[in-house]
Amino acid sequence: KRVTGDFHVEVKAKPALDVAMQSILFPPGAQSTWHKHPGPVFIIVAKGTMTFYESDDPHCTPTERTEGQGFLDTGEHAHIARNESGAPAQTVVTYLVPKGAALRIDQPRPGNCPF
Repeated sequence: KRVTGDFHVEVKAKPALDVAMQSILFPPGAQSTWHKHPGPVFIIVAKGTMTFYESDDPHCTPTERTEGQGFLDTGEHAHIARNESGAPAQTVVTYLVPKGAALRIDQPRPGNCPF
């Protein structure tokens, strides 16, 4: 737990958790499969531009992140990461998962997006 002024961050895990980091290269046109995670995941676009889609969005709205931008994926529903930019891209991902759990869980295409 850390509190500094208005800034408050807290991580609790029972009985334990694993922390893993992964650097993922996405050539132009590459994508992940639809998947979710068993715990929260911090995603940073380290190079280029990536587009993310969520399975619970009925309109398949793209969320574009550019180099240096990041976000927290809570892991509660499926999503897909796509490099639609035409140039190489790279993400750096930090996973917080239950001890011994897989980092990602493949999911069927949800049907809200054409891919």
